[in-house]
Order: sequence, then C-alpha cells, then structure tokens
Amino acid sequence: MTISNIEKIKCPQEHIFEASLLSAISVAGNPELKEALIAGEINLVSCPVCGEMFFAECFILYHDTENELIAFVYPLSFQEQATQCKAKMKKEFELALANFEARRKINYEPILLFGIEDLVLLLRSEQNIEDEEAILKYIAPKLSLKTVKISPYLSRKLGIPKLLPVPKGLKEMDIISLTESLQVLVKYNPNLLYYTELLEKILKHRINILDIKQ
Repeated sequence: MTISNIEKIKCPQEHIFEASLLSAISVAGNPELKEALIAGEINLVSCPVCGEMFFAECFILYHDTENELIAFVYPLSFQEQATQCKAKMKKEFELALANFEARRKINYEPILLFGIEDLVLLLRSEQNIEDEEAILKYIAPKLSLKTVKISPYLSRKLGIPKLLPVPKGLKEMDIISLTESLQVLVKYNPNLLYYTELLEKILKHRINILDIKQ
C-alpha cells in the first residue's frame, strides 16, 4: 500500500508550508514509483514563498515484495537515535507479521536506513547488479553455463548478485563449480565488476557455499 500525508514543512529559508509527502511506498504493481525514487523525484518539494526545491524529510516505509526488501527509512536527523529506531522497527515489524495470513508470511528481515538518499543509493546499486545479471543471462549459453537464483534478501545480506553462474547439467551448486564458472565468466567479460568482486570474496575465503545456500 502506498500512503501519502499532508505535512507541515520548513524550507531551508525557514518558510513554513504544507505539502503532500509519501510515507509508505509499495512498488508491487507500481514500478514507476521505484523509478521515480531512483530519479530523485519522491518527496521533492518547492517552497511556494521562495521557490527553493529540496527533499522534505519524513519517515518512509518502503516495500518491494519481488525483491524481498522492506526498509524503514528515518530522517537523517534521527541517526543519533539509531538504537531506539532499530528497537521500534523490530517491534512494529513483529506486530505487522502477526496480522499476516500464514500463506503470506514474510520470511525476510527489514533493514534500517537514515535519509532517503541512502535508500536511493541502495536501489541504484541493486539496479547496477541487475544490469550485470542481465548480461550473465544473455552470455551464459555461449559459455556452457546456466544460472541459479538465490533469494534477493540473501544476496543483499551477502552483498552479491542473486543470479549465479554454474555449469550446465549441474544438479547442486558447490564452491568449486561456482568458482570455476565465475572464472570463465569474468575472463570472457572483465567488466562484470560485481561478479569479479564475488570471485575475489570466494578466493579470499570471505564467503563460502554454506553462506549462499542459507
């Protein structure tokens, strides 16, 4: 559900006025909202007195079901109250879960952010990863590879792509087959920075197959 509220806002020049601000954003069925957020168009207001444009800070609950992302985004000024915000987030999330039907239960945790800019940076980063995943999908058959998908929540937690290369015909992914497939992939296309970074993490033992198979 996407919710907007009329809020009193003070512009950088101290003028006070009212504007409609989004406080809850659900992008399920509304991908244009995600695009608007990435483009920096959400809660961008113009002061009717001085004409200055700025981001009006307010709490935003962001939910993307497909990408398993729930973000509690507090204004940047709340950063010093991070402990309290985290406790509040956990309590409100648990209350919300209690109202979900069993078949609609959410099995991933929310994340805490401060400032809409942090949410925008996260979404832009994930968009860049998705661009590399699209390239992998396209070139995998040429390299005798197939792709295996892990959950978006897990890939975000580990900081890796959610689409991984493995040899064709492989029944179960293991660390050797994943490593070899990544080596083939980045040799073919050295510009795949996120896959190169994943390969480095594996080779330096900063991530293992048990992490990925959680």
